[in-house]
Amino acid sequence: MTDEIAPPSIDVPDGWRLVSEEVTAPFDVRVVRIEAHTQIYEDVELRERLEPATGVDRGTTWRFVFASRLRISPTTSPSKSLTRLVRDRATSKFVEVLEERGFSGVDRADTHRIDVDHTEVEATRFRAQVRVDGRNRPVEAYFAAWPAGEEYLLGGGAYPLTVPEPETFDPERAREELFGMLRSIE
Repeated sequence: MTDEIAPPSIDVPDGWRLVSEEVTAPFDVRVVRIEAHTQIYEDVELRERLEPATGVDRGTTWRFVFASRLRISPTTSPSKSLTRLVRDRATSKFVEVLEERGFSGVDRADTHRIDVDHTEVEATRFRAQVRVDGRNRPVEAYFAAWPAGEEYLLGGGAYPLTVPEPETFDPERAREELFGMLRSIE
């Protein structure tokens, strides 16, 4: 029997709430087992603020962030090829999660480098849309995976680029907040 994998730690702003936490085995092949402890947070304050303008109170996630800790058994030191495998598989899963959360037209746009614990980490940017108030609203999402000792940390999230009037939203500030949350993952 294995020890339970520790939850990741992530600093989220006021107005955010933990909406999901689970331990899964996303990859389990003959000789290697990967376990993940994942936490998903939602910007409840934004959803509640937009409810009168959209009539949507549930089912539409305007803004979320997640953090995962992956443990590989048997313990294997991270390598470039293992990191690439983890990143590729987890990126595919992130796209599935976006689609499950109501985002459509998910396309990989480009990559950005962010500093996480004095290490440059590649974050993949995605463009997508979410249907609200009879129209498709543009959304931006980011995903990153990096080694942390003998484990891996993953993080990502999404935010709208526009919101229904009369509400306002600053996507550049949202991007910086998302990057700040990703940097805080331990």
